[in-house]
Amino acid sequence: MKPLVKLITAAMLPALALGCATAKYVDHNGRDSIVNVGQINTQDWIRVADELTQSLLLSGAIQSVAGKPKVLMIGRIKNNTTQHIDTDSLMKKIRVALNKGGRALTTTAVGLDGPEDESSKAVRELRDDDEFNQTTIPGKGNLVSPDYSLSGKIIQNNARARGGLLPTIRQSEFAFQLSLTDLKTGLAVWEEEKLIVKQGSRAAVGW
Repeated sequence: MKPLVKLITAAMLPALALGCATAKYVDHNGRDSIVNVGQINTQDWIRVADELTQSLLLSGAIQSVAGKPKVLMIGRIKNNTTQHIDTDSLMKKIRVALNKGGRALTTTAVGLDGPEDESSKAVRELRDDDEFNQTTIPGKGNLVSPDYSLSGKIIQNNARARGGLLPTIRQSEFAFQLSLTDLKTGLAVWEEEKLIVKQGSRAAVGW
C-alpha cells in the first residue's frame, strides 16, 4: 500500500500547492500577467492603446492651434468578437494620452447614443428655476462642438490545429481598427490597425 500512497500523494501535491498559493499583485504589463488565448487581457489593452496613441500623435492629424487643443467626440466602437468587451477601456487610455499631451479634449456632452455625461444638459434645465441663482447657470452658446470623431472596430478571428498526440493549439487574432474623422469635411484624416495574436493550448502566465 505504501507505494500507492506515495503515488497518490505525489499526484496531489501540485493541486495542494496551487490551492495554497497566496494572492499577490503583479505588474499589469509584465510577464507574470495571465494570458488567455481567446480573451483580451489587461496587457493587451495597454499595448494596443499605447501603439494606437503613438501612431495618432506621430501622424500630426490632431494639432492644437495657438496652444488651444482640438475637441474630440467618441463615435461608435463596434465589437465584432465573441466576447463582451468594455470598449471604454481602450478609448479612455487614448483620451487620457491626448488630454495630457495637450492635443485634444474630449467632449462628454455629445455622443451617438446621447451624451456620455448628461450633467451639461441637466444644469441648463435649471434655467427659470427660482430656487437657483440664474447668474450661476451657463448661458446659451457656451457648449463647444467637436472638431473630430474617433470611431472603430474590434475584430476576432480564431483558428486551431492538432498534430498527432499533441494537444490542440488554439490561436486568436484580435484586430483593433480606429479612424479619426474631420467633422468639418467628413474625411478620415487618420486610420490605423493594430493586431494582437495569441496562441496556446490553455491559459498561461507570461507572454
